[in-house]
Amino acid sequence: MPDFNKKRFMYISGLFLGIGFLALTLVVYFVIQSVRETFYQNAFDDRYEFISLEEDGETDPVQVFHGVKLNTFLEDEEEAGKKKGNVIFEVKDEPEATLKGRKLHLEQKGMDVFSDEIQYKALVDNETGEESFIIAIKMTSEGASTTKYRTYSINENGVIKKSNFTFDTKSKMETQWIKGLSRGSYGYYTNLPHQQGGVVSLLFLSLLGILFILGGLWIRAKRAKGTGPLAHTVRIS
Repeated sequence: MPDFNKKRFMYISGLFLGIGFLALTLVVYFVIQSVRETFYQNAFDDRYEFISLEEDGETDPVQVFHGVKLNTFLEDEEEAGKKKGNVIFEVKDEPEATLKGRKLHLEQKGMDVFSDEIQYKALVDNETGEESFIIAIKMTSEGASTTKYRTYSINENGVIKKSNFTFDTKSKMETQWIKGLSRGSYGYYTNLPHQQGGVVSLLFLSLLGILFILGGLWIRAKRAKGTGPLAHTVRIS
């Protein structure tokens, strides 16, 4: 019986230590990833500058960038008063994407009506001075098992590059383009620096890991000294 109790308490001690070290390992991993994400985001912010497309407080759905005409609109005028509708995106007056049954923000104006589904972004490269126009689209509706995205990137020569990707296959630049779609803020290495309460979560996980490690060490110390409640065998009659 004593050997059984000794093994049991050693097992509990090992379990506590394992959980504690696992928690601290996760903390170290996310801290490293957060540092990488912060460095990347700072480098992006230093190199690129977003250009406001707003005029009189709203972004017009019809934009022309270096000869390329872009337009976003509802498929039917009858949908204008509904909370959901079919959204059409056109390039050079040719339909490029049809987003069916998408959420609309009717209290907003201009492109803000479609802000959860499609967004326009314009930016300038501070190193080269070149401008780019980005269209970011969420291709799948809410509730899909895998959210798919598409971006169109237009340079100053009017050349259009199209890219389809998911959250798991996105590149560093594509991380920037999908920020704001569905009110989400994403990172390339980790989302923590872009989320509220990220630091608090890491501190809580660190504290939890330390407590488990201390608990495991305390159990081992009590068994080794042969004192306290853990040193006695409980007899069950």
